[in-house]
Amino acid sequence: MTTMTAAVLQYHGDRDAVKLISVPLPQPKPGEVRIKVEACALNWLDVGIRRGPKFGAIPLPLITGSDIAGVIDAVGDQVEGWAAGDAVLVYPLITCSVCELCRSGSLTVCPDHKIIGEHINGGLAEYVTVPAANLIRKPDSLSFEAVAALPVVGMTAWHMLITLGQLRVGETVLIPGAGGGVASISVQIARHAGAHILATTSSPEKMQKAHDLGAEVVVDYRDPTWTAQILDATAQRGVDMVQNNVGASTWADSLAVLARNGRLVVCGSHAGTNFDLSIPQIYHRQLRIIGANGGTYPGLVTVLKLAESGVVQPVVDTVLPLSEIHEGHRLLEERDHFGKVVIRIA
Repeated sequence: MTTMTAAVLQYHGDRDAVKLISVPLPQPKPGEVRIKVEACALNWLDVGIRRGPKFGAIPLPLITGSDIAGVIDAVGDQVEGWAAGDAVLVYPLITCSVCELCRSGSLTVCPDHKIIGEHINGGLAEYVTVPAANLIRKPDSLSFEAVAALPVVGMTAWHMLITLGQLRVGETVLIPGAGGGVASISVQIARHAGAHILATTSSPEKMQKAHDLGAEVVVDYRDPTWTAQILDATAQRGVDMVQNNVGASTWADSLAVLARNGRLVVCGSHAGTNFDLSIPQIYHRQLRIIGANGGTYPGLVTVLKLAESGVVQPVVDTVLPLSEIHEGHRLLEERDHFGKVVIRIA
């Protein structure tokens, strides 16, 4: 076999910019393995790249897909500890490993970092090559669809809430947009951390699902009084942390519901990149704004172990074949999902 089927982004635009075509089968370089992809989850990143890059040029054509789970079918030179037949998932961040930030442990802000599925070809294809250093062994107890639902959202949620946000037992945290991939796993991580969880979402069905995951108070963000409801639920004190991966449209309200000494932990900007900030509210109430960029390999391993033990559950809303990739994009764009949309490749 010399070719494979892949969902290839050929230009920036609408869903038709993604074409199912035959492309050359990739060959592993030294230090790499080739994976026969079983499942690959979608993220807002796939939609954002398709619409057009915000933060620099993206090489096209490109196979997106950062959440990869499958079976190794070929091993390149200089790879040890992995063999054909091993079931794996993939940590999606590649860093230089030699710069000052990498050497100090701050790999997520390496200036030369690359994301599999954004800067190099990803997993929305029958096969993909990745560095062996990015592999994590798949637990037998979890399906390929379940583990494919974890990499991006699991590492991001852990990095935001625990590594950088330092969420503590008994604190209150607001998680907006609980139907999203990051938020749905964040509710469970925050519950595991012993926090009191408040959340927002957009329908009675999604509100119930957020409750079921562990949110104690869930409000409809379409209700113009939702911030007042959050403040009422905290006896007007406010929350200790807001974990926000939505974007600028939710920043003002997020800051408004923070308690004094509260912290806003942010990643993502698909709902806007700029808004008017009232600086006095930051220093008068000693608020902290903490940026979070992706997540770490150890963080993803930790979340995977929590999933293996049943402490958290990957939230899979829909599983689609690769032939329905456009429907997957629609579900994300129209927010017609709760949790992850997974593409089954094999």
